[in-house]
Formats: sequence, structure tokens, C-alpha cells
Amino acid sequence: MTHIINILDTTLRDGSYATNFSFTKEDTSKICSELQKAGVKYIEIGHGVGFRGSEKGYGQAKQTDEEYLEAAKSVLKESKFGMFCIPGIARLEDIDLAAKYGIGFIRIGTDVNKIESSKEFIKKAKDYGIQVAANYMKSYALSPKKFADKVKLSESYGADIIYVVDSAGGMFPEQVSEYFKEIKKKCEIQMGFHGHDNLGLSIANSIAAIESGADIIDSSLQGLGRSSGNACTEILAMVLTKKN
Repeated sequence: MTHIINILDTTLRDGSYATNFSFTKEDTSKICSELQKAGVKYIEIGHGVGFRGSEKGYGQAKQTDEEYLEAAKSVLKESKFGMFCIPGIARLEDIDLAAKYGIGFIRIGTDVNKIESSKEFIKKAKDYGIQVAANYMKSYALSPKKFADKVKLSESYGADIIYVVDSAGGMFPEQVSEYFKEIKKKCEIQMGFHGHDNLGLSIANSIAAIESGADIIDSSLQGLGRSSGNACTEILAMVLTKKN
């Protein structure tokens, strides 16, 4: 591999789907602390749906958004913690709360056909100096070429990273590669990949993303996550070590 790859561990966010959103603030502090010791740079926390997930009826989490933020901040010094934010569920003022606790990154999640709804959220987060990722949920709903055109929008809004998201876990490695190749033709933005494991291909798809230029790969401990889960952090780390 010719470039640095970072793992974003989403156990405490996407993994919460598998635990009925039952992670406590103590769980959050402990897992954050151990991931930091392991050298994981990015750690995502909070309700699986992101800000206001409990309030909007997507399942009641054990703690509030603020309590999760406080728990992560109390232990993290080297790793960055972040939360998910879906416009229409989250509100712009949630970014004010995140900034209060020194959040390191926010990921704005929109369906691939609703990118415009992310504009004000990206702008507000960037005004605070927060790193912003634009997560294109259900990325496969657009062809790679049309997807790359949408990425230009997020880039113009100020996003730092664009994510190809295999929400249904049904993509193949060659398809993943094609999305990244088209993005690189039109944009200079950093790229990430979030893959689910419904076909057992999340690791293979993650490697295809890396070989096509992705900078950040999502994973979770033991592959915990919505549906069939995510790429497994432990396996991804071993694969990256072996390929390095």
C-alpha cells in the first residue's frame, strides 16, 4: 500500500443497532479508551441513527447525546471522537452541542439523492473547525459517474471527506473500485468506505476501496452493526498489517 489508511471504528454507533442501543456512558468511556490504546484514530459514538435518534423514535438509547459526548471526551486525548448526523432527524443546534464538547468529527448522512440537505450542516460544522464527512447512504442507487457528480457538490459545500456507503452490503469489490475511480477523475476530496457484510464481502470491499484510493475505512469490533454488521475491526487490522 502506498498511502496511509486510517480505521474509523463505529462500534459505539453502528454497533449499537446490534445491542438495542444499550451502550452506557461507562461502556462508551471503556471502549473509547481501549480503542485509543490500540491506535485507532477515529471513534464514532452515540445512537445508531445519530443525533436525536432516541427523541425521534428510532429506538431509545441508554444515554442522551450529551452524556455520550461527555463520556468520550473524558477519556480521549489522542483519538478523535465523532457522531452521526442525519438532516431532518438532527437539528443544526446539535452541532453547537457537539462543538461544546470538542468533538473531532461529524459525519453528515444523507441518502445519495438528498445531498443538498447536508449543505447547512456541513457549513455550520466547518464554521466550528470540525472535520466533516459526507456519508452517501445507499450509494449504489446512483451510477458511479452520477455519484461522482454529487461528490462535487459536497466538496463545494466544504466537506473534508466523502464516503461511499454500501448500506445493504450487496456490492462487489469491482463495483466499489469503480465508484472511487470515478470520484478521483472529478474531485480532490479525501475518500472513505463504509461496508456492511450481508454477502460476507465487507473486508474484500474495504480492500478494494483502499486499493482504489480510499483514505479511511469503517469497521466495528466483532463486526457489530446494523443488519449483518460491518467489517470487523480485528480482521481489518490484521489484513492491513499483512498487506503492508
